[in-house]
Amino acid sequence: ISVWTTLAALLGGMLAADVVLGVTPAYFFAALPRAVAISNLWLALGKSMVFGLSIALIGCHYGLRVKPNTESLGQGTTASVVTAITVVLLVDAVFAVVFKNVGL
Repeated sequence: ISVWTTLAALLGGMLAADVVLGVTPAYFFAALPRAVAISNLWLALGKSMVFGLSIALIGCHYGLRVKPNTESLGQGTTASVVTAITVVLLVDAVFAVVFKNVGL
């Protein structure tokens, strides 16, 4: 999914550049490698895999602790979502610090 969203973002950027700035699609794709290093794309793909794995593991952790009643299900779901959001934010901050010079 990360690859598709990256491609959709690039196509959206190309369309916006064409409509607003008059930049042709051919020039957009010719100038893209000079503007965005390929290492940034690989980093984005790696981050999405780490985030997906983290969210899946957190969901499984809390899901396996749910008791057979609806109250426990609601509490487990809430705790899972809050924990996953917090972990993604923290891991993203670590990525930002560790890879701050990528693509420069």
